[in-house]
Amino acid sequence: STLAALLLLVILSHKSYLETEQQQSSTNRLRSLQQQNEAGGEDRYLPYRHHPHQSSVVSVNTVLENPWVSEPSSKDYFIFLQKFPLQNSFKMLFHTEVVVCPRQAFAKDAHFLESLDALVLELPPSSFDDIMINKKAKKQIHFAVVAKNQWSDQSDPSCVQLGYAGRYDWSSVDNAYEFCRTACCGSPHKNENTNYALNSQDAVIKNAIGQEKEVYLYGVSSMSGEDAYRAVCHGHMNAVEEDELPVCVSNWAGKDYNALTNNCNTFTSTVLKCVYGMSDSKPDLGVSDMMKVHCPKEKTNDKVVQMCAVPKSTNNIFSPQ
Repeated sequence: STLAALLLLVILSHKSYLETEQQQSSTNRLRSLQQQNEAGGEDRYLPYRHHPHQSSVVSVNTVLENPWVSEPSSKDYFIFLQKFPLQNSFKMLFHTEVVVCPRQAFAKDAHFLESLDALVLELPPSSFDDIMINKKAKKQIHFAVVAKNQWSDQSDPSCVQLGYAGRYDWSSVDNAYEFCRTACCGSPHKNENTNYALNSQDAVIKNAIGQEKEVYLYGVSSMSGEDAYRAVCHGHMNAVEEDELPVCVSNWAGKDYNALTNNCNTFTSTVLKCVYGMSDSKPDLGVSDMMKVHCPKEKTNDKVVQMCAVPKSTNNIFSPQ
């Protein structure tokens, strides 16, 4: 069964996971000490490479000399990934979500904005942007760690939380979505999701350990969280049925959930890669993240791009409760 296969994979990965965690802990301590020495003990935001056991630390001066990334100030939204360990999994199984925050959400914390902007300069631009990427950059950074004592201060509830809860029950008044069989009913889009604070410890599932949430920055975009939801969930607007757009990897109904092949982390990959054109690499998820998503092909500006486009029509979208 699926559960038996998942348990077998967890057991096989246990030894490798412990070794990785020990190496990562040592590397993080080294980075922290190096960064504190450079900054006089001040907390900084540390780049996190695709190969996390590399011990090199990128300085702000190096970031500012990066020749292939546009100014972050031209983009209005920061794209974060939040990671939660699952209860009773010995920190070997994880749940992830995407959080999209407007710049103004951090307007009261100039230091936080400055630090995020510096990290953005080190991250690659969206693959959908018309920017020449330096192919010689072999040590490419895919995402960056955001320190907990910094993101935990960000309480402005103007972000959008994008997550897949599987068999999530919308529990609408008329029970129309009780069995979660409609497109994207597995991705809640209620008031608490569209008015989300970065420091919230709430996930779209109940068995995530909120106190151990981690936050990673993936980049910036001109696309809001609302438009991102429309892009990944356009089945809600009959765009699929009317042949306007193909399915965005999955219909994301509860009945589409599969613990190995179509889970919350597959949804996160889809939002990052197919909606925002960013890396779908994630921080040490192990067997929780085994699927590589393939984005549908869309024609834009006379070019065929693998992406999930925002539907032109907003008819029939499920309204937040």
